[in-house]
Amino acid sequence: MAEGREHIEVALHGRGGQGVKTAGDLLVYALSAAGYRVNGQPLYGGERMGAPVMYFLRFKRSATPIDDRSLVRRPQVMLIFDATMLAATPRMVASLDPGGVLLLNSRKTAEELALLGRPVATVRASQIAKECGLVRGSVPIVGPVMVGAFARLTGLVSLPTLEHCVEQVTGDMSQDRIEGNLTGLRRGYEAVAPLAWRGAERA
Repeated sequence: MAEGREHIEVALHGRGGQGVKTAGDLLVYALSAAGYRVNGQPLYGGERMGAPVMYFLRFKRSATPIDDRSLVRRPQVMLIFDATMLAATPRMVASLDPGGVLLLNSRKTAEELALLGRPVATVRASQIAKECGLVRGSVPIVGPVMVGAFARLTGLVSLPTLEHCVEQVTGDMSQDRIEGNLTGLRRGYEAVAPLAWRGAERA
């Protein structure tokens, strides 16, 4: 997926309370630790619970800085934290690079979602987050699970590197919550479903 590309671009889409910004920050720290030049751009409004939240990443293996600060328009990898956003924002998937991959928090299998017209991988991130105690009110904090799944799916950053960087984004969280994030990372890494792709129906 990343072969031959000078830059790799990733888009995270979710809703307030699901841990999108923390997930993006964790990827920035971990990708930097893995030797990439990274630029991360969170985009959100008043951080209302349930409001759309986006985080864009652009990174490369190079000694030169990333000068392009524009928003990512054609990501190679897209993470969708809330499957209801597919219906609410139908053009979202269309923005994915033709050779890119979609990672979706969903109870459906990758095969059931192959008609989206892109390679798609699924992980039951909401269920896993609840099992790890990662809940705010009634909202599962799926960020760690999605990041773990991203690592397994792409191979762009290792699970040990992510684990090492968790404390940089958990701040003053309780030890139980930090452990919950680590467990969520590991569970997401282990649980992500394989890719399904129907090339004849490619958009």
